[in-house]
Amino acid sequence: MRIALGTAASIALAVVALAGCGETGPSQAQASSQAQGETITAVGCPEAGAQPSCLVMKKGDKVYDVTEAGIDMSRGVGVSVMGTAAGEVTACGTKLTNVKVDYMGIQCAPPAAY
Repeated sequence: MRIALGTAASIALAVVALAGCGETGPSQAQASSQAQGETITAVGCPEAGAQPSCLVMKKGDKVYDVTEAGIDMSRGVGVSVMGTAAGEVTACGTKLTNVKVDYMGIQCAPPAAY
């Protein structure tokens, strides 16, 4: 019985390990847990994402693509973004559309250079 359970556990571990192979951005499972059309608000410092061209905001364990939101990174301050989860997942994260950006008084570190 121990051998069978050990083998089953090894197989399950291999399946989980292989499921993540080849991903460059957020997982599809993570994206599918995001309700399409849900309004998202995130506050903090925008940062570079998985790709050099990405600009993302994090909220909890979720990563949101705000690359096209027009955030002025030269200001060096944090932002509050509110947008709609479009249901589309890019290499940067779950894409937000109709994004409203408000600049806050939070100082942010300069963006990382690539």
